[in-house]
Amino acid sequence: MVRMFKHIKSYGLVTVSIALVLALLMGSVVPAKATEPERIVKIGLQAALTGPLASVHIWLNYGTLDCIRFMNERGSPEDVHIESTWYDSRGEPGRTVSAHRRFKEEGVQVEVSFIDTSVEPILSSLQRDEIPMIMTGGSSELMVTKPVQWVFCACWPWALYAVHMLNYLKQTWTEERPLRVGLMGIDYPPSYDLDKAVRKYAPRFGMEYIGGAFPSMFGTLDTSTEWLRLAREKPDWIVLMSFGQTQTVQVKDGARLEIMKKGIKLMAAYPMAQKQIDIAGKRDCEGWLIMRHMPSLAEIRDLPIGKDIMEAAKRYRGVAELTDDAYLLGWTGGQIAVGGIRLATEQVGVENLSGAAVRNALASMKDYDATSGIMPPVTMSDTWPIYAPWEMVYKVHDGKILPYSEGPIEFPYDLVDPEDWERFRLVPPGKS
Repeated sequence: MVRMFKHIKSYGLVTVSIALVLALLMGSVVPAKATEPERIVKIGLQAALTGPLASVHIWLNYGTLDCIRFMNERGSPEDVHIESTWYDSRGEPGRTVSAHRRFKEEGVQVEVSFIDTSVEPILSSLQRDEIPMIMTGGSSELMVTKPVQWVFCACWPWALYAVHMLNYLKQTWTEERPLRVGLMGIDYPPSYDLDKAVRKYAPRFGMEYIGGAFPSMFGTLDTSTEWLRLAREKPDWIVLMSFGQTQTVQVKDGARLEIMKKGIKLMAAYPMAQKQIDIAGKRDCEGWLIMRHMPSLAEIRDLPIGKDIMEAAKRYRGVAELTDDAYLLGWTGGQIAVGGIRLATEQVGVENLSGAAVRNALASMKDYDATSGIMPPVTMSDTWPIYAPWEMVYKVHDGKILPYSEGPIEFPYDLVDPEDWERFRLVPPGKS
């Protein structure tokens, strides 16, 4: 894992207790400065503090809020004070709409979210109200806006992620017969994007797609039927694309039914975070592969800003040691939001700061060191609103997420059909 980030450096159903919610509230308070700044800019966080997504998302939320606080204390743009505000939308569409309305009334100029269900219901509102959104995961085709892009994501749409995933599996396959692959997802738009794309691209890689299973993302208590149905088709790989409470159920059911002992390999598409493994149990997660675009806890100390991140978690959250790598993913979301504000300040000046100006800044980043070395310098545009277009493969060993691939895996851009790039209005950097 250290190898990977040396490489990067070269490029520059769980309910959260009231105590945790109060801790988040206290953690988001930023000490007042001695002198009143000329301009206050607010970042609004679509949080998931309670409900079935909280198991993973609470430390994502902490990471974003602590990053904003830390960066403010280190020095905001001249004459600008950045504040954070949050609303517990739980990833639920109705609460997401309420959160956005509150943010608009508060004068928020950038929103941050971790899940598509907190973005898609307000997509037209983001454009109308001129508030850009930072999304720390992938996207679905429902999140494309015209004529310019208002949602900036960490990685490519899930439909295109399928090409990346299948290409990796093909490179690891050594048998003469076609590889057989299945999906274990959730009832969620990106899962269906992924399903559709795997159906299309698997034959091109000489693979057989056995189909997918998509239980509810809320309230699922048993996935035995789904696992057994997929296992009957004798796949070589089953790829998991889920999160939160449903992912916990799926992982534990897969272990109880001894899916790996049937000769089936298991890989989780982002996200499977350390806290999720702790909840599911290290024995039940042993041997899983994970594709994701954030480093693991084992690598944080080797990051340029690693010491600061661990110190922030200790100072703001009162933990002796950081135990959830989702914190880092939330941190990068905060960094991209703050980076957009800083770049907008340089471009238009403090007096002209607005949501539209921040959007324009995000869409004009070029080799911009927005994440302090956690990720390579960021280049984004209206046709490439993606700030972390790379993946690493990790493996769960003894309950820890450890590096498995030799380094970042290059995305096979040339294997994607032009019609799919066009469907998402994407043009990769360096392509015409």
